[in-house]
Amino acid sequence: MAHPTRIEPSILHKLAKHLPENGSARWTNVRQKSMQQLNSTQFPHKKIEEWRFTDLRPISRTEFTHINDAGTYKASDIEKYFIPESDRSRLVFINGRYNETYSSIGGLGKGVTVGNLSRFPDDENVLEYLNNLVNYDDVFTLFNGLMFEDGAYIHLKEGAKAEAPIQVLNLYTGSEKPFIANPRMLVVAEEDSDVTIIEDHIGLEENSYMTIPVSEVKVKQRAHIHHVRIQRDNENAFHISRPIAYVEKNSEYHSYTITLGAKLTRNEPRVVQEDEEVDFTLDGLVLIDGEQVADTHSVMDHRFSHANSHQLHKVVVNGKAHSIFNGKIFVRRDAQKIDSFQENRNLLLSYDGLVNAKPQLEIFADDVLCSHGATVGQLDPEEVFYLQSRGMTEEKAKEVLTYAFALETIENVKVDSVHKLLIDEVYRYTKANSNPKVTA
Repeated sequence: MAHPTRIEPSILHKLAKHLPENGSARWTNVRQKSMQQLNSTQFPHKKIEEWRFTDLRPISRTEFTHINDAGTYKASDIEKYFIPESDRSRLVFINGRYNETYSSIGGLGKGVTVGNLSRFPDDENVLEYLNNLVNYDDVFTLFNGLMFEDGAYIHLKEGAKAEAPIQVLNLYTGSEKPFIANPRMLVVAEEDSDVTIIEDHIGLEENSYMTIPVSEVKVKQRAHIHHVRIQRDNENAFHISRPIAYVEKNSEYHSYTITLGAKLTRNEPRVVQEDEEVDFTLDGLVLIDGEQVADTHSVMDHRFSHANSHQLHKVVVNGKAHSIFNGKIFVRRDAQKIDSFQENRNLLLSYDGLVNAKPQLEIFADDVLCSHGATVGQLDPEEVFYLQSRGMTEEKAKEVLTYAFALETIENVKVDSVHKLLIDEVYRYTKANSNPKVTA
């Protein structure tokens, strides 16, 4: 008789025993299902293949707690992160809790519903999709399902088009003790609808915290979603994100993830094809320095014939930073006529940086056009010399080349202020990291 695997209690399992009192009964079904699975789900470790390059001991050794106090901040501390295009289409969450004062949701047009998820517990879409699209084998997703209070809810009726991009702004405050925040987002786009979503994560101070954002996206027939995720947590934070999208016939889902902050990031984007004739993108840009760790494990799951998918994941590493990329193109049996492309390009600026890249193809159909590749390298000395011969200093030449390498990933960001923000962030990074950092 086989003995069940013993589940060693982690900080998540311990905290799960102490549910927040406020609103804890609102999501009873979600919590019960998450708790049942969490009790039998192991905290990941390096002996598991999917985690062998990522050391989670900094998380395991930190005594996290729940946080109820959002702190006191001036309006200017919050408002400087607003994007002007979303003046009346903005949801603000502080430490995972909805903040009505800074949110503004009156200008999205007919057929678009946006608000705090806690206001819609009996909505038919919430009942059908919330917590039903996620991966139940993941301890972090389960912990979020058990602990979240509020969340972003975005619903577009058939034919509705959001008149402005929707900003979902997640802010994390200072705290004497490390805490865990559990942002949640549910997006349901009905047939022929169209929306752009800007999801932003920002640490306001330099304290330690962990955020576990989980987003579920349902893209119905002929709907279009443009989803930009910007991670700007402070460099003492841990960011473990779980975005997943299901795309139906003739629909499009385009995701762009920009990773700039956090001590440790683990992002696991997943797109699931639910019918024929779909188009989706899963691009990413990672700019890390110091001792940051950025880990991306992505899945593009093709379940039906006739689909186009694309992934360009670019990484720039300086200092002792460590990038991990594991991208899987999965083509199931009888999913013919798939055209899928994946490329991971890594630029090492330092001698101590580390890159682990593992692009994967798992194909069980024979009439497909799928390709993948990964490159790791440094700046080309001949290109640096050429720019120097045109009057640039060596430092400036390296800055320009790094800047050009990073920009390609953000070219498709359609919102002007966000595009400018990302260009400025790339420029700030490249200017600060144009010389390799050598450690003794």
